[in-house]
Amino acid sequence: MIEEIRLSSLVTLLIFGAMFLGGSSIRLMIHFLNKNSFYLQILCGGMLTGMFAFDLLPEVFSHYQTIGIFTGISIGIFIMITMEVFLHNKSYLYQGDQETLYLLFIALIIHSIPTGVTFGISLQQGQLINFGLLAAFILHHIPEGMILMSLIPITKMKNGLFTIFCSTLSIVIGLNIFMGLNMRWDLLKWNTVMMGMTIGTMGYVTFYELLWKKSKNLPKGKVAFVVLLGMIGIHYFLRLIGL
Repeated sequence: MIEEIRLSSLVTLLIFGAMFLGGSSIRLMIHFLNKNSFYLQILCGGMLTGMFAFDLLPEVFSHYQTIGIFTGISIGIFIMITMEVFLHNKSYLYQGDQETLYLLFIALIIHSIPTGVTFGISLQQGQLINFGLLAAFILHHIPEGMILMSLIPITKMKNGLFTIFCSTLSIVIGLNIFMGLNMRWDLLKWNTVMMGMTIGTMGYVTFYELLWKKSKNLPKGKVAFVVLLGMIGIHYFLRLIGL
């Protein structure tokens, strides 16, 4: 038990570092763009689209049952619609980028459940010595940090708010890894529905909140170019870390 706690804590710290690194790079880009973050958010939407096309969808439909995936997608979209209605009713929360930020954070929390549990199970099988697997899992969270930072409103509390989001998300991932280290094999069927929920929630944020809402008043040609740029960037990033 102590060893599992130490391992989960170590990975939690490394994930926090990866997300903070991604957020810092976006912070610099926002500074050079004179605080104009619209196209930066579209770029992050393109990165999420690339993660769907090159990572999430191929993995999900090659390893999980289709009916469970579509059940999870339906649940995920329902969660997002329910949360958006809730945010609409809370005027102090419904403020442009903040709504998208909260929805993205919920989607990342849901995404962390199957990925964290699966990674914990892989360590349970004795794959801890596979440092390539560990490095790929950690570096995979750099784009998440970039996307979170791009959506946080530009205020004096921006860095503090980003740290809180990253800390919370890292801890949740660490808890899911700990669950995976102690999980029985017959519980893995829940991963199918959870992966479907990941597609539903992340897809809602990516295609509706980021790409559709943010690009309404922008030239469609430039939007398409920036999205393609984000997809190409994430494609080579995933190849670099071996996914």
